[in-house]
Amino acid sequence: MPVGPDPYKLVVNDLEYIKSSIKKVLSDNKGGSGALTSNEVLTMAAREFMQRKGKSFRPMVVLLVGRATNPDLVVGQLHYKLAVIAEMIHTASLIHADVLEEDETDTTQGTLVHQEVALDVGNKVCILAGDFLLAKAAVELSLLDHSAVTEIVAQGLESICEGGMLAADNLDAAEDESSSTVAPTLEQHLHVTARGTAHLIGNSCQCSAILSGHAANSTVAQACLQFGEGLAMAQQLVAEADAIEQLLKKSRRSPRKWPSSLQPTAPLLVAAEAYPELRPMLIHGFADVAEKASAIELLERADAIKRTHELATKHALEAQEALDVLPSSATRDAMLVLCHKVMTGAPIK
Repeated sequence: MPVGPDPYKLVVNDLEYIKSSIKKVLSDNKGGSGALTSNEVLTMAAREFMQRKGKSFRPMVVLLVGRATNPDLVVGQLHYKLAVIAEMIHTASLIHADVLEEDETDTTQGTLVHQEVALDVGNKVCILAGDFLLAKAAVELSLLDHSAVTEIVAQGLESICEGGMLAADNLDAAEDESSSTVAPTLEQHLHVTARGTAHLIGNSCQCSAILSGHAANSTVAQACLQFGEGLAMAQQLVAEADAIEQLLKKSRRSPRKWPSSLQPTAPLLVAAEAYPELRPMLIHGFADVAEKASAIELLERADAIKRTHELATKHALEAQEALDVLPSSATRDAMLVLCHKVMTGAPIK
């Protein structure tokens, strides 16, 4: 572990202010109809936003970058507003992604809304709530009154949309019986992850440096972009590795506990690269206990968890190296600690 202060504790007071700011933005009905507070279903969608785990991560990274790149090692109202915008856009994308298929029966896989209301209502709420958050984020973005930041954040939003479309295209191609691909490749998956997850955090970090006084194409701002993207990729890969590892722990002795279907993630695709017979199972599901046992064996044989962690480490080290251009400070040390925490899957707070 690098020597430095805890990254979360360093900005914890700022994060409390951010959380109250988000609540204020969500409940601000100025010029509107007050739909969020008057509509019970939209209120449930707001709870989805406020109760989701990990909602401090993006604001924390934005604030750390803002401090580390400011000559006075402080952040201001514009940094706070940027942190709110980044979190609202990210949450909107998650809510949109939780629209379930018409034949989906396990609503526990969806949002809080899906667990409380009918499927069709839940889907409508996810779309409306996601749109609502994006609209609020757009208003807040306009209030920054900074054209370069507006353009870069908009590019992050564009990346999320493109990532979603690429993921859908990969799934459509995979479900085509005539397709030779059968499942997305690991390279395709990493590209979709970068577009759908990493670019927004990277762009937000770049914008935080811009708000601290650096030009968009400066060495410092570009380093912050690289830091954010690398950190986000590492975090996602570690999460995917941990999820499959937990499934393996539950299913090794009892393959029946292995799910009948799984979304292709890095460990599964790492194993599929080594053992192509796993690919059809990723699309058409694990038909019986024998196929489930086979999938478990192939994952173990490919050492998929370890190889996914190695990929995560590569991205985390790239993020860490990007920080070399920043001036020495306790905040930069905390960002190095954050890289290590993400890389090892340690609790952030």
